Order: sequence, then C-alpha cells, then structure tokens
Amino acid sequence: MKQRSKQEERGKGLHAAERPRRLGISTYRRVAAVLRRRISSGEWQPGDRLPALDALVEEFRVGRVTVRHALDLLADEGLIARHRDRRGSSVIAHPLDRRWFTLALNLAELETHSSSITVSELESGPWERPLPIASQEGQAAEAYHRVVHLHHHSSFPHAVAMTEILIESRVYAQLETHAQLGGEAVRGRPILERLAAHHADLGHIQQTLTIGEADIELSHHLGVHEAAPIAELRRVIRDGAGTVIYFGNLFFRGDLVRLDFSVDLK
Repeated sequence: MKQRSKQEERGKGLHAAERPRRLGISTYRRVAAVLRRRISSGEWQPGDRLPALDALVEEFRVGRVTVRHALDLLADEGLIARHRDRRGSSVIAHPLDRRWFTLALNLAELETHSSSITVSELESGPWERPLPIASQEGQAAEAYHRVVHLHHHSSFPHAVAMTEILIESRVYAQLETHAQLGGEAVRGRPILERLAAHHADLGHIQQTLTIGEADIELSHHLGVHEAAPIAELRRVIRDGAGTVIYFGNLFFRGDLVRLDFSVDLK
C-alpha cells in the first residue's frame, strides 16, 4: 500500500468534515495563518522554498487566487519573497525577527525600547471624565490630557500599534514645551520614551498584558482582519507621591509582540 505523503495527510486533516470552520475570516487569511505557523515553528526556515502554487492549491482545496493572496500577505509582512521565475516563493525571515515589542521593565529599557518606532497623532484634547482606575492603583490628578497615537515601524507597511493615553495636564504641558524646542523629531517619539528621556517623576509602573481581538476600528488602523489577535497593554504610572501621571491602553498587532522572561533554576 502506497504510503501517504506528509502534505497529503495535512490536506486530509484540514478538510475533514468535522473540522470547525471560523466564520468571518477570509479564506486566504486562514491559509496565510497556516503558512505563517510553519515558518514560526521552524518547519520552513529562511532560504527554504515554499511548495509550488499547484501543490498548495491541492493541499488547501482552494483556488489559485486565494493562495496567491495568502502568499502576497506573507510577502507584505516580510516573511517570504515572491519570485517571478520558476523558483516560486522562498522564506526570507522568521516571525520573531520582526516582533519588536517587549515589555520595558526598568528605566533604561523605557528610554530605548522603542528606538525604531515613530508615532502620528490621531486625536488630542482635554479629558473631562473620571480616570478609570481602582483606588489601589493611585490617586487621580486634577486634570488630564488625552492623546491617541498610531505607532509606525520603518520596516513594516502598516501601523503596528494604536495607543490611547491620558497624561496629567501639567506633565503634558512640559512635554509640549520640550516638543516645541526639539521640533517634529521629538514630537514623533512615543509618549513613554519622552517621559523617560526628560526625567519625569516616574515612581511606579504597573503593566497588565492580555490578549484580545481586533474590533472594526483597530482592524482599520492596524491593517488586520476583524477578530485578529491583539495584545492589549494596560499601563499605569504613578509619580513619587502616588499620583497617576500616565494611564494608557495600548493595542499592538499580536504578530509583532513577544514576552521574554527567564527563570533561574539553580
């Protein structure tokens, strides 16, 4: 009896009748997700050629246009290169190579962790609502200013994050004064980096990371499909006196975030 190839077994598994189907997500994105995972797991590594277009069409039981769209998506993400000759497509990067966002855990990291990121402003204005924090997280200041930014990375085609930040009004005024002196180069830096660089009174930082799904607004701004994984970071910074000077909700593309930590077992 002829032994089934690994690709044939995959095709059988992917298209079994009992396989649950995710609604609301384009077929080409589902195909791209499988190919992306194979690169992430190391099954396909930089320099490897992807299977031929016809082989992928047969494996996933989809049209050629669908597979082309999936490959185009991975090419836009910088994971593969598309060749016009018979070489087809090949892997050029590992997903971890472009996961730039890590949680800053000390002041030095706050000053440098976003060196490749620039921001553009979507909204800015006074905040006239109560600060959405619990009593144990700190005491609220008299007034805050709200800023909504899109974050951009020089080597990625879409915005990589959206941040909604409330800054204590006097601290925000100081940041604006520095920006006027430093020009657009300063204004284009992330708020947290500007706080650290200008030695604001940063007494305590609390960060909570959760995984959610992109809504309509986030999918539009970050170039992902609705319900795509989104890393949500809630960040509260108090000054030395216990007053909250920074409250932020930060939304990152899930494919660009990693959490690194180690445990010494000795």
